[in-house]
Amino acid sequence: MERHCKNCSELIYAGKNFCSGCGAKWLENRITIKQVTRDFSDLYLGIDTKFARTLIDLFNRPEAVITGYMNGRRVNYMDAMRYLLLALFVTGIYTFVLKNTGAFDNIIASQEAAYEQLNYSDEQLAMTKKFNEEYGQYFFDFQGFFLLLTIPFLALAARITFWGKTYFNFTEQMVFYMYTYGQSVIVTTPFTILIILIFPKAVLYLGFVSFPLIYLYNMYCYKRCFKLDIKTTILKTLISFFVILGLFMAIIFVGFIIGIIIGILLKATGLI
Repeated sequence: MERHCKNCSELIYAGKNFCSGCGAKWLENRITIKQVTRDFSDLYLGIDTKFARTLIDLFNRPEAVITGYMNGRRVNYMDAMRYLLLALFVTGIYTFVLKNTGAFDNIIASQEAAYEQLNYSDEQLAMTKKFNEEYGQYFFDFQGFFLLLTIPFLALAARITFWGKTYFNFTEQMVFYMYTYGQSVIVTTPFTILIILIFPKAVLYLGFVSFPLIYLYNMYCYKRCFKLDIKTTILKTLISFFVILGLFMAIIFVGFIIGIIIGILLKATGLI
């Protein structure tokens, strides 16, 4: 009896369990808990799984994971989107733990204490507290969404930094950051949670350590993917810093102009 793929209708030859067209697995029987458990175990659990290989090789040989995915080698590693979604799941755990252990309130209290030590005036302290209450909680609850917004921003900055046909295009830069940014979140989040729960005051200094390390890790991945020498890597690192700074200032400027225009329109229509 002829078998046709249930996804793309490609003919599946006798003795074959996977479609030659789309790679989908042929299933004869109805799905069971045992099958779901085995698939989950094969993907995430153990040292020789797609997740473990992706996590380890993004440190040891990131070019094999990133450029391999771009060139169609997608059997040994998790795909970029799935890896990013896993990072978002880890971010959700981070949010849940901090909100339900009171760690977030401790962070805010530590920030206010630090501002007092810096001799902030009462007015400045009040403004800072109001900002944390109105916007800090909002950013904390939707940090997964902001994570997604960060990726195209970094991809654009990288596309400008690495301009030319020999480098990644914008979409490929997106894939690059799905992997590297996802890797950074997955690796640093457990340590961040542990540090915050044990030393809540240390959260004020985490960014000074984590962000430079993440930045250097991205440049290390670019060095491996593009086979750059040390001199070119350092030069591109400096260029990317100024490109990111310029784009950030441009976004703030555009947002400021849009805010003024909206305010004028609302005032003209009598809504404010």
